Amino acid sequence: MAIAPYRPSTDLFRPLLEEFFSPGNGGRNGNLMRPPVADVVETEHDIRVELEVPGMDASELQVDIENNVLSISGDKREERKESDERSTWHLAERRYGQFSRSFVLPREVDADRISAVFENGVLTVTIPKSERAKRRRIEVTGDGSRRVETAVG
Repeated sequence: MAIAPYRPSTDLFRPLLEEFFSPGNGGRNGNLMRPPVADVVETEHDIRVELEVPGMDASELQVDIENNVLSISGDKREERKESDERSTWHLAERRYGQFSRSFVLPREVDADRISAVFENGVLTVTIPKSERAKRRRIEVTGDGSRRVETAVG
């Protein structure tokens, strides 16, 4: 089952804002933080979300889950120092500011066992599925002459 990023239907102005703040458009605030790219993988036992957030520390990231929606947010601080009078900035493409990403999870999860690890600029959130959401085999019984097993998914 595919997992799509959660986008509230009431967010009517997002396309206009993304266009205005996209790089190369000359917008005053063109250096705002873009939402980090993510990979979402589902296995038999868990769902794993990986976000690329280079240049950040674990203390700058927040991970929450509520009503089966995983939310990841952060605030990347600008590191530019203009105190050196001999320095001239010719290009500044790195983005700074706040970001937030939310994902609707497709299965029931065990929220008490969720873990988040930050290494080498990648945040990995591992979300174990609840026992009720895992695939299991159900035995089918009949008239007693034979037993048949079938998979439920």
